[in-house]
Amino acid sequence: MVILAFALGGLLVLTGTIGAYVLFGGFGPTFSPNSVEWANFGSYLGGVAGPMLSFLALMAVVWTVRLQYDLLRRDHEKQTADQHIRWLDGIYRDILDLLNAPLRSDGGAESTTTWAVLHQEVDRSIPNQGILKARLEELLKLITQYCQAVALYRENVTEFFDARIFQDRGARILDTIKPFLSLLGPNAAVPIEFCDMHLRGETKRATPEALRRKTRI
Repeated sequence: MVILAFALGGLLVLTGTIGAYVLFGGFGPTFSPNSVEWANFGSYLGGVAGPMLSFLALMAVVWTVRLQYDLLRRDHEKQTADQHIRWLDGIYRDILDLLNAPLRSDGGAESTTTWAVLHQEVDRSIPNQGILKARLEELLKLITQYCQAVALYRENVTEFFDARIFQDRGARILDTIKPFLSLLGPNAAVPIEFCDMHLRGETKRATPEALRRKTRI
């Protein structure tokens, strides 16, 4: 569309320049066979239409450079988004592996998984508490890395690449960890708060609030 506009602009310049020359009697009542008059016409056309056509050509070059810049910027943004997505997916796979790994139970009961405990599919007292605590501590470290990656994704990638699916993944897991704060210890409240802030796109808070509500929106 833009190329067509430049082409039409050039055509209008030539048509208007030639029309003005003919209208004001540059050739007289008829076209002259005299080479001198044609030379004068050439000088006129080059002097009047030439600068305008050069300006249109310059504008076309500027538009082409701008278009290439936009394409390169979009390509860079896509590459950046792809890198962040690979990072997020890698951490998320590690989280799922940890959640689904066998978790030894006490009292001869069948082994379970951290996923089952967090989602209350089995009683939290059934698995070995020491192993469960170690798993939850490792899970909190992984989810902290994941939430930091979500924040970096949001800051470095344009809104064209939506981060909501990654926010929702992190929020679902973080909400299942919160009820186990007593097992993790009070120090775990700090990374949970920062994770909540990262997922909600906040940089500061007056008072802690993550443990009083769900992170998932």
